[in-house]
Order: sequence, then C-alpha cells, then structure tokens
Amino acid sequence: MYRFRAVLSSWRRWWPATQRVEDAAELLPVAEIGVKACPIEEYPSGYPQYSALISSYGPFFAFRSFRQLRARLLLLQQDEIGVLEARLNQVDREEASPFYLGTCRGDRNVARADIITQIHSKLADYDALVERCRQMLAYSRGSPRDVASLQNWLDQTGCLTREETAYLDQPSDLITLASPTDSALKRLEDWVEDRLVRHYKRFRVGLGHDISTNPTVYVPSGPFINNIARALMLCLITFLLLAPVIVCILVKSFAARVVVIAVSTALYLTVLSLLTRSRMLELILAGATFATVLTVFVSNSVGV
Repeated sequence: MYRFRAVLSSWRRWWPATQRVEDAAELLPVAEIGVKACPIEEYPSGYPQYSALISSYGPFFAFRSFRQLRARLLLLQQDEIGVLEARLNQVDREEASPFYLGTCRGDRNVARADIITQIHSKLADYDALVERCRQMLAYSRGSPRDVASLQNWLDQTGCLTREETAYLDQPSDLITLASPTDSALKRLEDWVEDRLVRHYKRFRVGLGHDISTNPTVYVPSGPFINNIARALMLCLITFLLLAPVIVCILVKSFAARVVVIAVSTALYLTVLSLLTRSRMLELILAGATFATVLTVFVSNSVGV
C-alpha cells in the first residue's frame, strides 16, 4: 500500500510538468515546431511574392537611406536657424532699453519674443531630423552580393516594373536592416555557400532549403553553412596560433626562430585586418599580444 501511494504521488508530480511542456509547445513559433513555411512561389506574383522573398532572409531587407535628401534638408533647416540667429543678434544690438536684455520676465520686446519662438520650433524640428539621420547612418551598408541576388531574381521573374525596382541600381545608398554580423564569418559563409551551390547538386534539395520551389533559386536557411564556416574558421585560427610554435620547436637556429615569429605575427595581423573590421589600435594590441605570448612560449619551451 505504501509503495502504491509513493508511485501515485510521483505520478501526480510528473503529470503537471508534462502538461506544462505540452501547453508550452502550443505557444512555440511555427518554425520551432517543425511546420514548413509557405514557399515563395505560392504567393501571388508581384509585390506579395517579392515581399515573401525579402522576408525569407534578413540581409535582403535592403532599402534606400536617401542620404543626399537628408543632407539637403539638414542644410536647409540649418540655414533657416542661422537666419533667425542673425535676426535675434540684430534685435539685441538695436535694443533701445538695455533693461530688457537683463530680464526674461520683464522683456517687452515683441520682435525678440517672436524670433525666439520661431527658433524654438525650428530647433525642435532640426534636432529630430539630426537624430533620425544619425540612426539611419548607423545602419550597415547593403551587401553587393545580396543586392545582386535580388536583381537576379527580379530579372528572372519580371514580377515588378523596372521603374519600381530601380532603387537597387543605387548600391551606395542602400542600407540593410538586418543585425550586423561577424564580417569574417559572413565572408567565409558566402565562400562555402558558393562552393556547395556550384559543385554539390543535391545541396539545394536538402533539409531546410524548401523556401523556394524554383530549382534556380537558392535562399540560405538552417545552420548547416554556418557550422561549416565556423569549423573552417577554427581550423584557420588554430593553424595561425600553433604553426609558428611547431616550426620554432623544430628549428634550432635562434635567428630562424626570430624570423618565424616576425613572419607569423605579420601574417596574423594581415588575416585579422582582411577578415575583420578592426581599428588600428586593436590591431596593434593584437599583434603585440600575439608576438609577446609566442616569444615567451617558445623561449620557455625550447630553453632559449
């Protein structure tokens, strides 16, 4: 009887937990519970299909920033405020009663009050425009690779008029709304993706590549490419860090070891500068740290 009660009590403790898991599963997004998304070609041709393509891949959210127009508006508003500033200074210099310049509450100059009101309104608009421009300039530039992909898709399908897709012909003004990613890893992912798409015919029909039913269209999805790129990146990093150590251990000449350390440091900084967006100070610190650690490790291990 005691064992029966123990089993019953343990079942009662287990049942609500499983019920909560099942209830939570009902709240998961569609992509997390294995439900396939609707292919792009099932949407009506035109903007519905083009919007489905853009929404399928984050970097495809590339739109114009209108930098020239924003600069034009900033210049116009800046000039308007400058004119009001000059008028205010002129009114102050021509003030007949100096007492009014030393008080705000007792100032009876109507012209000055009107100019200050206009300046307050203009500055509010100017500050708002400056903040919006700052936010727009903080976005990353659109990738030429992704822009070219959108252009190729539009040229193949012809679902939109050329006039309404001409914004893609101005790549210097395009920004992407996608979150910034590791540039080095992104380049490696692009390289892996190109090789797989070009040389591995069954890659497009694999799991997670069902966003488009068009055999000539490939939209990246799933972590497969990212995992391969990360593995290659780890191999590259391991080679850059351990290769000079192994060479210095095998080489007996002190001068040769110094040359190996210098060449490996230069190679390390070159790869770092090409694959990442590091600042000059970061490169200097990385090079100094790499060379110092390498010199100390080799000296202690070899006994130089």
